[in-house]
Amino acid sequence: MGLVLAVGLAVVFFLDPWLRHTLEKQVSKQTHGQYQLRVGGLHTSLWHRSIRLENIRLRPAAEVADTLPRLRLNLARLHVAGVGLWALIRKQVVPIDSVVLDSANIDLLALARRPTRQTGRPLHEQLPLHLPGLNIGYFGLLRTTGRYEPADRAQPAGRFARADVVARHLLISPAGAADTQRLAYAAAWQLAVQQLQGRAFFHSLRLGRLAFTTTSQRLAIDSLRIREPRPGEGKPGAVRVNLTLPHAAATGLRAAAWQHLHHFQADSLLLETPALAFTPPAQRPPDLWKMLQPLARRADVAQLRVRNGRMRVQGLRHEPSVVAANITGRGIRVDSVARHTPARVAYARAWQVHTGRLQAAFDAPYYLAEVAHMHLNTTAHSLSLTGLALTPKFTPVQLNLRHGYQVPQFRARVPELAVAGLDFSQLVLHGQVYAARVTVRRPELRIASDGRGPINPHQSIVTPEAMRRLHARLNVRRLDLVSGSITARYRSPLSPVVGSIGISRFSGSLFNISNDPRRMTAATPLTGTATAWLQNRCRMTVHLAVPLLDPAGRHRVWGSFGPGEFAMLNEMTVPTRLAEFKKGRVQGITFSLRGDLARATGTMTTRYSGLQLELLSYKNGEVKQSLGKKIISKAANVLVIRDQNPRKSGRVVTGDMTSKRERRFSVFVLWRQSVVSGLLNNIGLPRKLAQKISQSQDVAPLPTSGK
Repeated sequence: MGLVLAVGLAVVFFLDPWLRHTLEKQVSKQTHGQYQLRVGGLHTSLWHRSIRLENIRLRPAAEVADTLPRLRLNLARLHVAGVGLWALIRKQVVPIDSVVLDSANIDLLALARRPTRQTGRPLHEQLPLHLPGLNIGYFGLLRTTGRYEPADRAQPAGRFARADVVARHLLISPAGAADTQRLAYAAAWQLAVQQLQGRAFFHSLRLGRLAFTTTSQRLAIDSLRIREPRPGEGKPGAVRVNLTLPHAAATGLRAAAWQHLHHFQADSLLLETPALAFTPPAQRPPDLWKMLQPLARRADVAQLRVRNGRMRVQGLRHEPSVVAANITGRGIRVDSVARHTPARVAYARAWQVHTGRLQAAFDAPYYLAEVAHMHLNTTAHSLSLTGLALTPKFTPVQLNLRHGYQVPQFRARVPELAVAGLDFSQLVLHGQVYAARVTVRRPELRIASDGRGPINPHQSIVTPEAMRRLHARLNVRRLDLVSGSITARYRSPLSPVVGSIGISRFSGSLFNISNDPRRMTAATPLTGTATAWLQNRCRMTVHLAVPLLDPAGRHRVWGSFGPGEFAMLNEMTVPTRLAEFKKGRVQGITFSLRGDLARATGTMTTRYSGLQLELLSYKNGEVKQSLGKKIISKAANVLVIRDQNPRKSGRVVTGDMTSKRERRFSVFVLWRQSVVSGLLNNIGLPRKLAQKISQSQDVAPLPTSGK
């Protein structure tokens, strides 16, 4: 009994000091003198099989070998309860009811510069006393703060105001490491971090809250902000990101599969009201699956949702932006196989997108392109755009002055554009446009030009042969234009009065718009038919057949004009050509022309009566007829212009449509010149003169100001 009493007293009075001293000595030995441990208080209870440590201080030594990270640790309390002493003595897997670390402050001073092979060993191979394992029922790291802030801003840094980590059924052993149902040895984890701040790649990060539980398989973050580097920081040409994300959540997150199989899986990923503004890198980044490989060999997300997002791309000439973006992606799989699977679009089996206003500079800085709303559904193969607009930022005069030559100004409005049968997979994988039908409703196009300045020296791209130079495949089976309008305004050097001409109620269809050699042949050209009203007073019908890949640029256009007055053209001819149709009525016009890279030829038959033309002058701020022009007009009406067709003899005269092809002008200019030459020849002008007048272009000095 005395011996037992003596042993008991020795345990009571000497065990705690001996354990504290042994623990402090063991830390110094285990770290090869790189760390010193000081324990303010240590209390054991053999009856309760527990140990309690207080005021723990871990400090790096003055001189270290740099094989371990340098950190300072202040821990208020460490409580270990329910230790299996018998298993500990027998060096078996030791059961422990709970391990709680409370009120810890971790200050990481520096990372290890020369880590040893021992540093990367699994935790279960570094247990004290060579124990085969620990089985901890409850592990808690509570009310913890930490920071890592190196002086070099190029190094990552971070701090957090509070972190709470809880693990349950933590089996630190080879069996626990190999158990694919466990994450980091534990059957369940719970993590909460508040007020996190960080820095990486010269970007700053702030996070209000992060919460993760493996039991509910949910990860949530709140109030995330990422800001781009300061001016002068970061590598030139590197990506720069500004992001505000009020809330994000991932559900059905299989964290254990991510660890053991390197396979990220989630049922849903939600991003609430993200606002992203970024500058893309100068060099094209690798594919998404390649960037994710260090994190996971494969990623699967059953559903991705973005609610009310905003995005702006900076540093590009076009600077596109979008607001009120609502995106849903289903069946997303990110790996090398999914990247090239035709059944997927951008890694997903289906996308639905609804956005608010999209904006981008077009031919920057001259135009702004806008779309009020976009609706996209890859399953239905549909795309709908509403409220399309192309708005110029400069007047026609300013455009001429900035370019140094004549440049028309365009203004367009399209209330609705719908695409059906769109192959999104081909579009994303290869940049090829395959669509069954495109419908453009109520488009409005306004063209304003100023004839002061030299002619544009560059070849026009609005030509059939331009399709041969298009790198991307284009295949639209049908394009419908419904109730459109075109208005052209022109300021001639002859007078400052602006002339105008309009085409309204424009409706038509184009078929086989393609640059695919298998579809676009001489036997199967692009074909089309359109009807419209000239000056809202004369109905016209136009047909065309254009083999877009013909190297000679051959094509055919034919059509007709209904009854109308010649005077309806005066709104354009009087101010710009100083010519007025005083009288004359058209019963009908038919024409047919063939064009190629060199010229356009054809015939026009105009049936009209009572034609009388007057030549005018611009003087003292107004267009009027001078005495000289009156005499010339009389002579022209008598000697050159025929006032009717059929002629008085009853013979119907057909005019020749002849125009030389000028590659600097669009194909529409060629057609207009051909129609004008045919009309002039039909009313009596010689063919050569009619061709010369139709091809005449205003060339004048550039204006001295923007007016």
